Amino acid sequence: MSERQPPRARGLFGAATAVALVVAVVFATIGDGVEVAEATGLRAAVIDGGHTLVWVLLTVAFAIATVRARWSRLSNAIAVAAGITYALFLVAVFVWR
Repeated sequence: MSERQPPRARGLFGAATAVALVVAVVFATIGDGVEVAEATGLRAAVIDGGHTLVWVLLTVAFAIATVRARWSRLSNAIAVAAGITYALFLVAVFVWR
């Protein structure tokens, strides 16, 4: 039974990689639709690129899991970095003045 698990896991992680990559490409080319006109400096940089960076990091995390056919410490660390980046992005959009 454990022999069947890796191909299924690899397929699911591969699908997640593809979805995350599509979202990252859309955000990088078309944009994410988040505009904060009064943002300048570092805040503007976080708002402009933060959301895209989150999806790039998730793409990398899922790609690593796809290659290894399991979730690993490295993929977990990169996914946590994506979560921290997203939290920073949300703070920049809604709290940072």
